[in-house]
Amino acid sequence: MNPYSANFDCIKHINTLFPNEQSLVGIDTEIEKLQSELTQLQSELQEDIHEHAVMQNKIWRDVQDVEQLSQGIVAEIQEIKQKAEKSEDLVYSMCKDIKSLDIAKRNLTFSIAALKKFIMMLTAIEKLKEHCKEKKYAEVANLLSAFTELSQYFVKFQNIPQILEITGEKEQLIKDLKLQLIDDFVLFLKGTNLMQIKDLQDACQTVEHLGQKFRDELIQKVCKYIISPYQELFQQIENRSLETTERRYAWMARVIKDFDTKTQNVFPEYWAVHCQIYYEFCAVTRLQITDILESLKELDVAVLMKALQATLKFEQKLNDEMKKRYEEWLGKKNNNQFAISELPKIRGAISDSFEPYLRPYIDSEERELMQHITNILNSDKLDVEGDLKMLNSSMSMFAYFKQMLKRASQYSRTQVMFDVQKLIKKALKRYSDEIVVKINSSKNNESFLQIFCCFVINTAEYCKETIPGLQESMVQHLDSPFSDQIELSNEEEYFNSMMNKSIETLLIYVDSKIDQYYQQMLKIDWNEFENMGDASKYIRDTITFLEGHIKTIKDILSESYLIFYLNKLVVYLNNKFINSVFRIKKISEIGLSQLMLDVSELKTNLVRISKLKQESKSQQSFNNFVQKTLSRSDSILKLIQMSIEKFIENFPDYAKKYESAPSDLDKILGLKQLRRQDIPQLSKYFTKIN
Repeated sequence: MNPYSANFDCIKHINTLFPNEQSLVGIDTEIEKLQSELTQLQSELQEDIHEHAVMQNKIWRDVQDVEQLSQGIVAEIQEIKQKAEKSEDLVYSMCKDIKSLDIAKRNLTFSIAALKKFIMMLTAIEKLKEHCKEKKYAEVANLLSAFTELSQYFVKFQNIPQILEITGEKEQLIKDLKLQLIDDFVLFLKGTNLMQIKDLQDACQTVEHLGQKFRDELIQKVCKYIISPYQELFQQIENRSLETTERRYAWMARVIKDFDTKTQNVFPEYWAVHCQIYYEFCAVTRLQITDILESLKELDVAVLMKALQATLKFEQKLNDEMKKRYEEWLGKKNNNQFAISELPKIRGAISDSFEPYLRPYIDSEERELMQHITNILNSDKLDVEGDLKMLNSSMSMFAYFKQMLKRASQYSRTQVMFDVQKLIKKALKRYSDEIVVKINSSKNNESFLQIFCCFVINTAEYCKETIPGLQESMVQHLDSPFSDQIELSNEEEYFNSMMNKSIETLLIYVDSKIDQYYQQMLKIDWNEFENMGDASKYIRDTITFLEGHIKTIKDILSESYLIFYLNKLVVYLNNKFINSVFRIKKISEIGLSQLMLDVSELKTNLVRISKLKQESKSQQSFNNFVQKTLSRSDSILKLIQMSIEKFIENFPDYAKKYESAPSDLDKILGLKQLRRQDIPQLSKYFTKIN
């Protein structure tokens, strides 16, 4: 925008605002000032434009100078780059030459080193031949060690003919050396080699340098040399019998003693040469004894067991000796690959071969066991004055079992011992069956029967308490998996049955005696009964019998089983009384009162005659049981005595207490001369009867 036009526009605007002439005078003055300032501004502007033009020209000249300078610099850079490329090519060429020289030097160094090692191998081979020939085994061991290291150096050059040749020569030399070492040791054992102990010790070091496989091969050769005469000797017909078993082990003892004398300090102890000799001996003996056992048509048990016992004793002795001798190395981690870490199996190495042929022993044990059971049962005496009120045969039986296990443990912890435990289980069954037979055969001897049944109960208790210990002993004498199969719960049940049979027999005996008294009771006309007084005669007779019976058994049975039997007896007497009452057709009021008196008398006397010498919880428990059990008899008599209304009201309470209530209902109705129709209120109990 033009600043001058703006000023004129301003002046025009002022003229419009001040139209009067007076006002215009001041304005003109102002305009003149403005025009003067405007002229000055135009002059300054012209000067600025001129200066700008001068500056622009200067800048242009500077730019031209910079461009010329830049072109010079670029040219110089191009020149430097060209020189650098030439220098790089020169350096690369120099480095390539240096690298080639390096490779040549390294190859030359490796070749010189390889040549030196090759010469060393050749020298080692020559020296090895020389020392092997002269049997300087200390030097041989060192050379073998050095040769092994050198051989590792040439592994990647195996295809080079010279290396193949020297390697083949070395292998042949080592093969010959092995044969030479074996011959040296065998000849030394024969006594035809005059090598010194030190030389043989060095030879052992050489053997270790030849590896564990060769060490084992050498020991095997030594074992074979020692055992071969034994194998031939006892393969002869005159020695092929079980009777020579002890001679076998005596032979081994003599030979190993002679071996120790000859080879003292020769073999390293950690090689365990003795172990290998014994193991080889056991292997040969096992085969020969198995052949003998297979060839025998009949086995003499005494000879068989003597041979087995001698074998077990020998194995145990060897095992203990080896454990003690090699204790330093057994079960331990060490860096010596030639040291023994565990013993070979010695126990059972020979004796296991007897296992399949020990049936005659088992049969013999069975015959003797069953005969023993018969003998002890026949010799049983009932000593009522003794401290132990039980059959001595049971203690004798378990003592015999202990002896059987001890005998069998000398021979086996596997199948034979397992067969012996089967015999014991069979004997327990036989014993309990024989006792039951004896109970049945003694029923005519009443005095003996009571005492015998009590002794049987105590005996059954003793056997049940002893069987868990017997089972534990069997488990301890057996190895797995046989030990896991031991279970005598069925055998315990045999003696539960034996005890129940005794209690049942006593109850049958009691019933046979008091049944006659209850027959007398049934002959009484209870409907016409008028003279109520003391307890009835049948009750008095019953109490008299029970007093004698309980007196007989009280001091024989243990307290717990006495109370157990008396509880059974109380239940029986209560049922006997109730069943007898239900057989009566009709009972008068006085008759009912008399019967109630009889029940009360029975309760009182049962508590009295069963009283123990010392008051105890068992005694109190029995007294409560008497009251509770015979309360059913009381309740039935009271229900019979009640009116219909009272009977209907009270029978549900009776039914809650006694499970027999539904079956008792019809019998009680018969004694009350009632029918079901008369008591529809109790119809739900009829359903139970149906």
